[in-house]
Formats: sequence, C-alpha cells, structure tokens
Amino acid sequence: MLASPYTLVLARIALTLPYWWSGLDKLCHPAAALAEMHGLGFPASWWLYGLLLLVQLGGSLSIIANRYAWLGAGVLGGFTAIVTCVAHAFWKLDGAQRFAEMNIFMEHMALIAGMAFAAMHSYAIKQRARTLRL
Repeated sequence: MLASPYTLVLARIALTLPYWWSGLDKLCHPAAALAEMHGLGFPASWWLYGLLLLVQLGGSLSIIANRYAWLGAGVLGGFTAIVTCVAHAFWKLDGAQRFAEMNIFMEHMALIAGMAFAAMHSYAIKQRARTLRL
C-alpha cells in the first residue's frame, strides 16, 4: 500500500486539502476573502487576493501533480508560517484562549513539517530517476 502510486496521490491531496479548499472558497467568495485579509491586518487589495489564490491553489496543484512540488511545498510552508504567526499569536493571550490558539499554532507547524516532507520526497524521487538514467 505504501508503494502504491494511488496512495501517493491521495496523500498529496490530503496534505494540501486545507489550502486548495480555502483557495476554492476564497475564489467563490471574494468579498469574504478580502474581509478576512483586512481582519488579519493585511490590506484588502485585489492584488494580494490574486497572490493568495496563486499561493493556495498553485502550490496545492504543484504538489498534487508532483510538478515543482518542492516549490509549491516551500511557498505553502512559508505562507503558513507567516499567516500562523499573525493569526494565531498565542503568546499575546491568556487562559483558555491562549491554550486554544497554541494548539492551532502547533497544528500549523505540523503542516509546515508535512510540506518539508513533501518537498524532500519529491526531490528524492527526482534524484532516483536521474540516477537510473545514468
């Protein structure tokens, strides 16, 4: 099962699920996406909205298709790090809210690690293919 190409594709789809789902939702509801960006302290600009869609949907697609997956994983990992520090700054909170935000923060750090593993796996596959061609 672990060597199956279907398992690899399903794993890529599952890993990127939060990103492509959010990207599709933002694509269908642009006003809500702009309001969300503004609520997090970012300028609610169409340029930033387009960049957000490119990162979420383009990064997801590159990983799922295993084409420039290292780049997609890097972009999604960096995006996650920045947005997580802005949206889930648990160190500024107290009590139960701090605990809840810290858990969300840690979950997002695990997503970043998943992106690193996706990039490493894609790189290893490409290196193996190059070695076999020699």
